[in-house]
Amino acid sequence: MRRYLRIYKAVLKINLSLILAYRANFISHLFSTTAWAAFNFIWIGLLTHKASSAFGWRSDELVVITIGYIIITGIYYFLFAHNFENFSQIIDHGRFDSILLKPLDSQFQISMMDASYASLIRTVLGVIGLIWWVSAHHYSVGLFQVVSFIVLMGVGVVVMYSVWFLFITTLIWYPNLSNIVDFLYTLNGFARYPAEMLRNSGIPSLILLVPISLIVATPVKILLQKNAWGDILLIIVIGCTLFWLSRIFWKFALKHYTSAS
Repeated sequence: MRRYLRIYKAVLKINLSLILAYRANFISHLFSTTAWAAFNFIWIGLLTHKASSAFGWRSDELVVITIGYIIITGIYYFLFAHNFENFSQIIDHGRFDSILLKPLDSQFQISMMDASYASLIRTVLGVIGLIWWVSAHHYSVGLFQVVSFIVLMGVGVVVMYSVWFLFITTLIWYPNLSNIVDFLYTLNGFARYPAEMLRNSGIPSLILLVPISLIVATPVKILLQKNAWGDILLIIVIGCTLFWLSRIFWKFALKHYTSAS
């Protein structure tokens, strides 16, 4: 474990050096990610303009979900998303062989060799916005709620990572399906909705997306001291199960990988 922590520390330094070398690209990414966060606030403002509540959530609580969504996607995109965007090219261009030959876990290499610092700034802005919103609305938030919120957001990142990795692994067989990443970005968008909305939709395809909707709504429920113990247990079980499945599926896929050479 310490070895991989040292390696990841070096990876972060390398990515920081790339930012200093290609500042214009970083500034462009920073502008787009900030604009995206602003769009989410505009979207939730329009959604709650004429409705004081929806599916048991007040309009101000829905804003907290939106802020939580900005935070968790910022963390996830900082750590993983850019790596998965490149996986199709890695397979298609025959660079995957060199990854398998390195004395490092291949899943670690595929998942964590690139870091998006611009997305991390999105998370920082989200945290600042959350602190301001909680203070402005005088929510009663204690240390237990804060710690639980952080832990459950971490579980949410694991769920998001596992879902993405399960889909990305299929590129070992079908490397030309590069648009699968666009589908996964769309799938992430369901995390901004309360789970109750999907549960009560009556549409089977949307009910299947309930685990995604729990990623943000569950830690927000704890932060706002809403009843969430059933959802907490559910998201922890889902997170552990999906991560285990993603690991098993990855090893299965490697056995069926045909070398580019």
